[in-house]
Amino acid sequence: MHSLRTVVPRLSLLLCLPVVACGDSSGNVTDSGPGATTAGPTSTATEPTATGPTTAGPTTDSPPTSTSTLGTDTATGTETSPGTDTVGTETSPGTDSTDGTVTDTTATSQTNTGTDTGNGALDINPKDVTLEIIDGAIVTQAFTATYNGVDVTGDVAWSYNKPEIGEIQVNAEFVPTGTLGGTGTLKATYQADQAETSVSVKIIKKLDPGGLEPGWGNPVGPDPSMTIVYPYNETVFPLKVAAPVVQWNNVQNGDQYKLHISEQFYDYTIYFTTNVPARHLIDAAEWIAISESGQGAQSDPISVELQRKSGNNVYESVKQTWRMAQARLPGRVYYWELPGQCGGNANGRVLSIKPSEAQANEFFQPGFCWGCHTVSRDGRTVAVVADNGNIPFPTFTIDVSQEPAVYGNIQPNPGLGGTFSAFNHDGTKLLQSNDPIDAINSVLRVIDVMNGQVLNPNVLMPGCGEPAWSPDGKKIAATCGYPNGGWTFDQNQADLVVADVNPDGITVTNQKVIVPKGNDVGRPAYPNFSPGNEWIVFGRPTQGARSTGNGKLFLVGTEGNDLVMLEKASSDNKSFNPTFAPLRAGGYFWVVFMSRRDYGNTLVGANRQQLWITAINDPPNAGTDPSNPPFYVRGQEDCALSENAYFAPDPCIEEPNKVCESGIDCCSGHCIQMGEIKVCGEKGPCSEPGNACESDADCCEPGTPCIDGYCQQVFPQ
Repeated sequence: MHSLRTVVPRLSLLLCLPVVACGDSSGNVTDSGPGATTAGPTSTATEPTATGPTTAGPTTDSPPTSTSTLGTDTATGTETSPGTDTVGTETSPGTDSTDGTVTDTTATSQTNTGTDTGNGALDINPKDVTLEIIDGAIVTQAFTATYNGVDVTGDVAWSYNKPEIGEIQVNAEFVPTGTLGGTGTLKATYQADQAETSVSVKIIKKLDPGGLEPGWGNPVGPDPSMTIVYPYNETVFPLKVAAPVVQWNNVQNGDQYKLHISEQFYDYTIYFTTNVPARHLIDAAEWIAISESGQGAQSDPISVELQRKSGNNVYESVKQTWRMAQARLPGRVYYWELPGQCGGNANGRVLSIKPSEAQANEFFQPGFCWGCHTVSRDGRTVAVVADNGNIPFPTFTIDVSQEPAVYGNIQPNPGLGGTFSAFNHDGTKLLQSNDPIDAINSVLRVIDVMNGQVLNPNVLMPGCGEPAWSPDGKKIAATCGYPNGGWTFDQNQADLVVADVNPDGITVTNQKVIVPKGNDVGRPAYPNFSPGNEWIVFGRPTQGARSTGNGKLFLVGTEGNDLVMLEKASSDNKSFNPTFAPLRAGGYFWVVFMSRRDYGNTLVGANRQQLWITAINDPPNAGTDPSNPPFYVRGQEDCALSENAYFAPDPCIEEPNKVCESGIDCCSGHCIQMGEIKVCGEKGPCSEPGNACESDADCCEPGTPCIDGYCQQVFPQ
């Protein structure tokens, strides 16, 4: 085994020297011996523990965990959110009664209540009901059905389309689950007639584990100092992402707080106290309930109000708005980690993290520094290079569909080396930069993933690197025109080039520059295709392709059209290496990238690469910035450097009848309803929502067009 930092000093572990081969920022490394995987000791604080209904007093700190020992770090200071915090008058979160209430809006708003077939009319009463569940007190509602004025309640078939909100019993009594709020449709069927009405549930919950509310008086005025520094105002979150750690500055030890989070069908209030640096991790179950009770990112925004009591003074709330896209973000992020300030192991390694879990996973341990990774479209194969003493860095693949992961068909081979690469649409070919430390002569080649054979030794022209391959396999992108020798990622001159892939899958035509270097600051770097093949996201760093200088993110059409800076996402001017999530979700594209910005009051002035995710409006707004303020990916080590994130689906499930959530989980592309669960199976006469398709005609249900290769629901905005 080799430790490259002890070989040739100038080239030693260029992969594992910060950003030398894969994007680190400092040049200080130490040798901890071959095969080491422990990142070092943890420090005393990272994330606070969520305050639950039975927990009183200050929050405590709990570090993220993974299958390896991941170090942590904490910094304090002041950061101003790119969003705007406003101070307003406190409003009540809802009634303080312990009894639920029922609202019948029949007099003001009615849904379609029956269908007259000529033989009579079916009617449901009451209509458009809203049930309020206050502090867990379940309120039910009995319904009746009449046919031409005759009671047929016991003879109709009842159904309710949102079982997560509630269910209709055989005796026509509606019973909320008490877990989620929202609105659904109650339907009655009698003979050939149907009638329906809306039934909504609103959850109102107040938690006061420390008994703080009684001393909460009227506000004396605006808060003179408190500012929320994370999350950012107007952040867009997807469903099932780990709960955020709310962080704020300019307060004192022992101050008391009232956090009020509300939307149309969920109203949550919690009282607590904490010391500085002031943080509060929202309870995971509450975050899920708040998220999944939402009705649309734009139509039902989340109102966030943080109010402070300091001494005897209660101040007005500091307010923010968050938005919740009504779809989950499938897949996981693979990223390259260097220990940074964690100490211990100096070897670079690739980890994976699911945005929903807040836990990093060290899925493979080859015993040497490795990185410059990419992942196949089915999520089953990772391609990387080894920094084990050979130049160029030997390429190898990992089969991550197995547990634990094992070497794939290509094992570290000194005769097959390079740096960055990209899989084609079906994972059978790899487009790789050979990167011979002579950028002007660097070429892209196509490699057979089954056996490592080079199928085309020069796809574009000399002087190209940083390749990308579109999800449909029909286009490639790269940066080309490097003028000098040395590493490709040290070149300050390059253009963004695209080309069409010929039917043979290994040659290209119609090569053209879509974003020239021009006179703008920095140069295009690390392009990546959108899941629908129509957009490319890329960075524009100022120090070659490294993440050590300044950097903004950009979006452009594959024909060079509609170039726009993603200003809200990269407002820090320290953002790099963006990649799209494998699917759109909830009306947005999602892009993960690395940034050296501050993370609330947890990382302040550290200037350390960390992973962030931004929502991109779908479709992007022509001529305007379609990005939104990003959110932090919890679970990564904040003492380490997180680089070169690559978003990929989870390894698809080959075996039939295995439990799944949607078609992207299954290699067949089809997740089929089987009783009360869904399992992987084969396509029927048409594709159900969430399952694979080639065109809109393949999709069973109207309103579920074929988007990114799957029949996707058009989610409410």
